Amino acid sequence: MNAFPIARAPARGRHFWTLLACGMGRGEGMRRLKARFLNLPIFYKILIGNSLIVVVGAIGGTWLTRLFAEHSNFTLLLAFAGIALSILVNFFILKSILRPLSSLQETVERVYQGDAQVRASLEGLSDSDLDRLAAALNTMLDRLEAYTQTIEAHRQQLRALSARVISAQEEERRRIARELHDETSQALTTLIINLDVAEQSLPDELAQTRETLRATRRLASQTLEEVRKLVYNLRPTALDDLGLVPALRWYARNHLERLGIQVELEAKGCTERLSPQVETALFRIAQEAMNNIARHAQARNAWVSLGVRDGQVTLLVEDDGRGFDVDEVLRSAEEERRLGLFGIEERVALLGGTLTIESRPGQGTRLRVQVPLERAER
Repeated sequence: MNAFPIARAPARGRHFWTLLACGMGRGEGMRRLKARFLNLPIFYKILIGNSLIVVVGAIGGTWLTRLFAEHSNFTLLLAFAGIALSILVNFFILKSILRPLSSLQETVERVYQGDAQVRASLEGLSDSDLDRLAAALNTMLDRLEAYTQTIEAHRQQLRALSARVISAQEEERRRIARELHDETSQALTTLIINLDVAEQSLPDELAQTRETLRATRRLASQTLEEVRKLVYNLRPTALDDLGLVPALRWYARNHLERLGIQVELEAKGCTERLSPQVETALFRIAQEAMNNIARHAQARNAWVSLGVRDGQVTLLVEDDGRGFDVDEVLRSAEEERRLGLFGIEERVALLGGTLTIESRPGQGTRLRVQVPLERAER
């Protein structure tokens, strides 16, 4: 914004008084006088207005005082009336002159409240400084809106990329789980059967060899069990075959109840299966929450609830463990780049849902996810 040239101000003032002296009796002169006055900066408007009040008040007060000099009470009353009239006239002058500032203030307040579309009106601003101020404000808001749109576009691109990464990750999990189940598990099963046959076919005098085969068979059986757990952790078959609720029940039983944590699972309104995308995301969120309970909560009881109502699915995972300070954990998670919580937040954001974590030290933890089905299943 260019500053108002101070050196030119006296010239404007002289031109104004010249018009005042020469154009009083002419309509065109009065219009030009009004236009010139309105185009003056606020400082000169206030200066001229107050000067006129002082001059008219002094002349009128002196004349009235001389006229009613014998009536002292009336003179005092006129003095108070003159002061009141001066204050009133000055009030209306200032109100009229500063009204555009109120409009600019309203614009700034609406921007502060989040209205990025509002712009300062350039109509009715008769002050050149205010014109430049309003124009600068509008330019700043235009640039801010452009930056915001650019950031939002980048955010949308990142979310699309994140969705593709998560989808590829789930597909890779599914592929590895299928290969482990179809190839590795089958090979181990065949190995166990062959070892059992070999053990049974050995003569009694080879007891030590039989014991070696038996130990090898037990090791192969344990390996097969670990492979099956790995397959289920990568991609539970129950999730694909039976749906979200059975998969959650299976995971809670195998990862919480085996640690002595009693789990209560409740499902309401889940009469139909959700889309694969929603089921996978909610299962991974619940999986991470239950893993945190198993590792950190020191809880005795946990509750898992899944409900569908009014076009919205709600997942609730709660425990009676030691709890934590939510702000502190979120801050440390960001500093230490922990992926668990960020993974939950990202999956919820991709579904267009909301995530709420409530916890206090010694009072357990409650994780709540709400997802609108219409948007999530697009």
